[in-house]
Amino acid sequence: MFMLMCYIGYEQGVRQRDRDFVKLNLQYRELQIKKDQLITEQENLRLELNSQSDTDWVELALMKGLGLVPEGQIKVLFTEEN
Repeated sequence: MFMLMCYIGYEQGVRQRDRDFVKLNLQYRELQIKKDQLITEQENLRLELNSQSDTDWVELALMKGLGLVPEGQIKVLFTEEN
C-alpha cells in the first residue's frame, strides 16, 4: 500500500513537471519573439538616429510625419465622400 501511494505521488509529480515544462517553454518562445522584435525596433531607431544629419532623411521625415511638401510641389489630399 505504501509503495502504491509513493508511486501515485511520483506520477503526479512527473505530470506536474511536464505541464510546467510545456508552460515555461511556451513563455520562453514568446519572450524570444518579443526580444527579436525589440532588437529589430532598436536597430531601426539606431539607423534613424544616425541618419538625422542627412538632409534627404529630414525632408522625408517632415513629409511623412507632418505632411509637409517641398517648395514647388503640390500636395493632393483625397477624401472619401459618402
